[in-house]
Amino acid sequence: MNGEEFDTEETGNGRLSAHAVLVKLSYAYRSDPGAQRPTNEDFAGAHAPGTPDDSWEHGALFVLADGLGGHAAGEVASRVAVETILQRWTEGSGGQPHQGLRAAVRDANAAVFDAAMEHGRRGMGTTLTALTLCAREAIIAHVGDSRAYLVRGGHCTQLTSDHSRAAEMVRMKLITPEQAANHPARSMLTRSLGGEPAVQIDIIKQPIDNDDVLVLCSDGLWDLVSRAEIAEVCGAVGSPGFPTPNEAAAHLVDLALKRGAPDNITVLVIRITSPLPFPPAPTRRSFFRRGGG
Repeated sequence: MNGEEFDTEETGNGRLSAHAVLVKLSYAYRSDPGAQRPTNEDFAGAHAPGTPDDSWEHGALFVLADGLGGHAAGEVASRVAVETILQRWTEGSGGQPHQGLRAAVRDANAAVFDAAMEHGRRGMGTTLTALTLCAREAIIAHVGDSRAYLVRGGHCTQLTSDHSRAAEMVRMKLITPEQAANHPARSMLTRSLGGEPAVQIDIIKQPIDNDDVLVLCSDGLWDLVSRAEIAEVCGAVGSPGFPTPNEAAAHLVDLALKRGAPDNITVLVIRITSPLPFPPAPTRRSFFRRGGG
């Protein structure tokens, strides 16, 4: 079961929706301009063929980006980043999955940086959070203040660290997390794709279990929907209320919309539905064809 919808009329990247139920996982993503923004500068995408994963030529990849730089710039940055990383991933971008993921994000950074040289796009950039699965592990590449969460046993754990001035101040114990929520520096990023020719990329590895739910989201969602609410909704995936990630993703976006949604909202929900490992595709069929770092 799968589906994909794009509505781009007068809304930048438009309202995005995709979902699928596969052999060892199910996933869905939703992206909405929000209640107050005329355009959607977020973008999301996935590479997850609808065949058993032991026949995949490339591992599954899920990507989310939140563009910066205003109309006709932020929406370009996020789309270029997501489309580039998906293209590089399916072409082959390195050795082991974490190396291939890092190399693909570097290529995405270069693509956004080059696109920013065009008239009217100077200064544009984007956050990017991407996730792949190998064996019994989720591997995440992260730049910016979009987030990745793990929902397990009724709890929601943040896996990524925000690259923002306010988050740095929290880590230095200059302000509390509660103060950071409304701090003027909350939206000042210390890292993004496209701002410089090279970018520092966080790589996070997280062991996964059957029934785990992994969530990627932009700040338009996590700023309005609490971790407890994410845990409640995503922890119920597989129940009559939320039979698949598609219903969970739609509900989370609806929660943000009901609360005014001053920013674009994007969420990607992935549920692990098997205790079996995801085949380490790099050992099969020359998964990656070029050297990478």
